[in-house]
Amino acid sequence: MNGPYIVRECEEWAAVAKPHGMPSAPLSESEEGTVLSWFLAIRPEARGVVGKKAIERGLIHRLDTATWGLVLIAKTQEGYDRLARAQESDLVRKRYVALCRESGSGKSAAPKLLGHADFPVTVRSRFRSWGPKGREVRPLFPGDRGYEDAPRDYATVVESVLPDSDDGGEKRVYRVTCALTRGHRHQIRAHLAYSGLPIVCDSIYGSPPDTGDLCLYAVEISFPSPADGRRETVLLPPPDRTIP
Repeated sequence: MNGPYIVRECEEWAAVAKPHGMPSAPLSESEEGTVLSWFLAIRPEARGVVGKKAIERGLIHRLDTATWGLVLIAKTQEGYDRLARAQESDLVRKRYVALCRESGSGKSAAPKLLGHADFPVTVRSRFRSWGPKGREVRPLFPGDRGYEDAPRDYATVVESVLPDSDDGGEKRVYRVTCALTRGHRHQIRAHLAYSGLPIVCDSIYGSPPDTGDLCLYAVEISFPSPADGRRETVLLPPPDRTIP
């Protein structure tokens, strides 16, 4: 994918495919090169939507800049209000596919994913910012310092972990499918890394020496239609990627 494009839309909303390296939302009104600024340039009627932040217009959720996949944008105020309420009620569900390398044992109290016989497995934590300028996040599990002060739990439901390839017996690559409703910045990346399966090409939480685009793909979003409440599901097949 060289640039964003609309996967599906109607009067109230649009599902847009976001490429790797493109921010979801601008930090200032004049910023270009984001999914939202691109969308508003071709659908200027959506500029009047007032969202959670005025600068984010009808953006229902974000993807990390490094993540590839589906972003949902409301085109009308009524559409935004109904979708935002659905999201607060955990009715907007996103599914992801990630390519991961095993890193051995996980960290802290995160559940270890390899060796599980039954899925789904839920990784649930709170978060705190970490490192210079809060560049990364760290999951907080019950008993961790700062856990009680963090405001909210976030859950990543790991639906399957399947072998994807083998690099000569060193560290096998796994294809991980997971889902969430409300998300925190870097949530899936941090949860998988702390569970012993960092995502390939993740420069923050991953395992070198892999280089290239982050192997995390937002491939599905489902939500109640703001028009009639029926369940809408938008799918985007992940790109083919062979890990040597």
